[in-house]
Amino acid sequence: MSLCGDTWNQHEHDMDLALGILPHITPQFFVPRMFDKPQDPIVHAIDREKATTLEKRDARNLDSRDTTRAQDISALPSLSPEVLWANSATSGDHHSDQVVSWDVLRQSHPDRSYNTPFLTEQSSDVSASAQYQSDSFFYSVNDITNVTSSMRPLPFDPRANVVCVNELELLESLRMTVLGTSSFLHTWDPVSETFLSSGGAENMPNKLLISGKDETMSSSLLKRFLDIGTLMRRLEVFLSALRTRRKEENATVHAFSHALSVVLVYLRDQLFRGPLSNFCIPVSPKTLSATWLYYELFEEIVVSLASLCQRGLGLSPSQYPRFTMKPVALLSRIYKYLDTQFRKSSSRSLIAVFAYLLTMTSKNYLQALCRSVAYADSNNHRVATSQQPRRTAIGPLDIEDFDQASPEDDGVLFAEDHELPSFILRDLAEVLPAAQKSLKLLAAAKPGHPVLNPPVRRPFITWVWSTRDIEDLWRTGSLDEVGDVAPTIGSHSPPDLASADGNLPGSDYQSDLVGFRLFDLEPGSNGDDTFNEHSMHAALESFILSFPPVLPSITPNLGLLTSLVFSPLISHAASLSSALLSIFLDQNSFLYLHDHLVLLRSHMLLTSPSFKSRLTAALFSDTDDREVVAGGGKSFALSRQRSRSAAGVAQHGTRHWAVGLAPFLIERGTWPPGGADLSFFLRTVIVESQDICSFGPDDSQEHELGSRRIAKEAEIRLGFAIRDLPSDTGRERWLNPLYIEALDFLYLDYKVPHPLEVIITPDTTSKYQRIFSFLLRVIRVESAIRAAFRMTHQDVLFPTLNQSRKLLTHFRFVAHSFVTTLSAYIFDVAIGGNFDAFLARVTACRLGTSSEFTDVFSLAEAHSAVLNDILSACLMRSAQRAAGDLLRGSLELILELCVMIGDLNDGRLQEYQASSALDVLFAAFRNRISTLIKVLEVLLEKDLKSSQRQELLLALQEQSDVRHAPGGVEALRHLILRLDINEWWKNLNS
Repeated sequence: MSLCGDTWNQHEHDMDLALGILPHITPQFFVPRMFDKPQDPIVHAIDREKATTLEKRDARNLDSRDTTRAQDISALPSLSPEVLWANSATSGDHHSDQVVSWDVLRQSHPDRSYNTPFLTEQSSDVSASAQYQSDSFFYSVNDITNVTSSMRPLPFDPRANVVCVNELELLESLRMTVLGTSSFLHTWDPVSETFLSSGGAENMPNKLLISGKDETMSSSLLKRFLDIGTLMRRLEVFLSALRTRRKEENATVHAFSHALSVVLVYLRDQLFRGPLSNFCIPVSPKTLSATWLYYELFEEIVVSLASLCQRGLGLSPSQYPRFTMKPVALLSRIYKYLDTQFRKSSSRSLIAVFAYLLTMTSKNYLQALCRSVAYADSNNHRVATSQQPRRTAIGPLDIEDFDQASPEDDGVLFAEDHELPSFILRDLAEVLPAAQKSLKLLAAAKPGHPVLNPPVRRPFITWVWSTRDIEDLWRTGSLDEVGDVAPTIGSHSPPDLASADGNLPGSDYQSDLVGFRLFDLEPGSNGDDTFNEHSMHAALESFILSFPPVLPSITPNLGLLTSLVFSPLISHAASLSSALLSIFLDQNSFLYLHDHLVLLRSHMLLTSPSFKSRLTAALFSDTDDREVVAGGGKSFALSRQRSRSAAGVAQHGTRHWAVGLAPFLIERGTWPPGGADLSFFLRTVIVESQDICSFGPDDSQEHELGSRRIAKEAEIRLGFAIRDLPSDTGRERWLNPLYIEALDFLYLDYKVPHPLEVIITPDTTSKYQRIFSFLLRVIRVESAIRAAFRMTHQDVLFPTLNQSRKLLTHFRFVAHSFVTTLSAYIFDVAIGGNFDAFLARVTACRLGTSSEFTDVFSLAEAHSAVLNDILSACLMRSAQRAAGDLLRGSLELILELCVMIGDLNDGRLQEYQASSALDVLFAAFRNRISTLIKVLEVLLEKDLKSSQRQELLLALQEQSDVRHAPGGVEALRHLILRLDINEWWKNLNS
């Protein structure tokens, strides 16, 4: 042993002599003395950065030299130990933190030190290990001492099952989870509709930790992927549930479910193409972070879609609200979300997805909306028009059928109070009901109108998103030249099957039957790539890629873009209304409104002198003899009336004289009168009043189609009828000819030609009839007071009572003056002033000097308003009941005076009896008239603003040639001035 030891020592001594004496080991670092000057952290940071850069460069040089050495390993055994150590000493690789050894060429882990004292700024392995060891030690201390400190949280729940995975295993699992599919780390729970960590013991929660990450970082990284997968799965479950509600499903909901399904397929495809698609992922320190950032956009899209479908992460399945199946509410919800994304300046892909949902979901709705106003293909509309039953101008009234039509009949048929989607503009909502009604009326009035049969094909209204399409729509004002962003989005027909592969079986099909070639293909094949290229998935992808990042400057927001998209439909709807209005204002048309209104005014408002005189002669009498018919009324006398029997004369002495009525009406002794005689007389009044109308010397076809035809058919459309009034007790006032209501059973009717009943509605016709009945009462009182004048003028009714005779003369004069003034006011101001002004407005609209009426419905409203003004001017509105009762009571007192004079003239009433009755009637009449004047002034004071407006209109009338109507309540000022110009009645009782 000693020999061996000596030999080895001698060998080492020889080696030391050969290598020389090794240098002494000295410290390789020192702490520099701080200078006596302020520290500059900016300069120090720059110096530290330079030092780090140099260190990295030395490390790269070292790696290159190590690589070279590794390539030359085969030459190492030929070197002697002396040469190896000599080369190592002279190589210049002096690193204080490395050990130069022959068996280690490159270390497997970085061992360089860091310039920061913070663990979080070091490598993930170092920080995670330090955090885990520190937390574990702290938890062990708490477990031993049974003391829990609130200053330091535990790393995880001690009852949880911790599962540690590396990044490669995690990414392989997330590739399935992000698609909404269970993986070996996460399992789908259908009860809570969330992903749960798999593995571990039962009844113990699982905690997933990523290698090199603590629990907080692991949860933060996993949350995005789990949220995407959970929401994708929830949306799929939502679609499945939505498709099971077949009874509530409609075209809009079906389109929404299909569009959402396409979006989910697109998202699943994009998620699968992401970084998780590569199975053999080269994991680097930045792989997980890069993957996490890549899926940020998809998380934003999925979260927004889940919020739209009310399936957000904050809701459990039991808290899901019931999703609306109403088309209007669904479209408004999608539009609201899209508008929100535009306002938030969200990513282009997110906005494009919602734009796609709105485009596809509203497609059927917009098409139905276009069809409802004939804004569609002209060929389709011609077919629809030809299928409608044709009606003549004298055809039956069918506007009620239109008003009662269901919205399901025409797809979209709105009333004015129906709810509309939020993207329907107010202008369109206002003209849409009028346009839909105008369409049907226009088709009935003139089926061949150019608006109904446009020469150029009009596509359906659809959403446009590309800058080129928006600019084209802005420039042309129509959708004729606008193309779709994606080939299949907004297209109006399926792919052209005729352009497919000509080698398909059955290629000899006719063009109308070419679609049946699909049934000749083999199962599972489509014969060509045409359908794949035009698939909805490809269309959505193309739509998103071509979607503009921002809207063009001409429509910078969604509201302005909506206005631009619907502007052609608004223009078309307005053109329908104006086209129908132009027919009603055409002088050469049988539907010329002006002539029909003149006809109504002449007969139902008694402004025609011939008709009024003949009707007065037929129904009333102003003679002082109850058996004689005066004036033109002789033509209506019957032979039986001229040869009255003695029994009839005796009956006249036993009943009161209905002063003012024609004698033949009451000769039967019953009321109301009936029989063929009355019908014949009234029909004769209508026919003979039309005979004197002058149509001019020209009997051309043009006049026959216009005003002449209206006048010729007037005797057919006008007719008297008996109103069905209540007669339960038998004491109703209209059953007694002595009362002013005796002729209320009679009314004049007018058969309005179709489709003119949209302006002359049944409601307006009833207003005409109310005015007609009131005019009959006034004419009855007017005829009675004239008859009373004749009786008092020829005979002295109070020969012995001088005071009563003077009072009768005064009362008769005041009553006659009141009736004459009232009649003149009604025909000149109430009817003439208002109705003639309305006719002037209609004429101005026809001549183009006024644009007051935009459609027939505004004209109908103006027509009804004019009749309301006439009713108000005659104190016949329900709000004027007090004043109306005073006016009617005054007329009743005058009629009672006339009846009393008739009885006094016939001897049925004695002089002393009539004297007391005369005093009572005159006192009551004075009180009624005085109260009436005061009530009229109160009405005018309440309507002070209208009075001021009336004064302004009168001032404008003096400055212009336009005729202004006196109005309703405002016209009562004329009545007060006519009745009490010197305020005698007003100050009567003061």
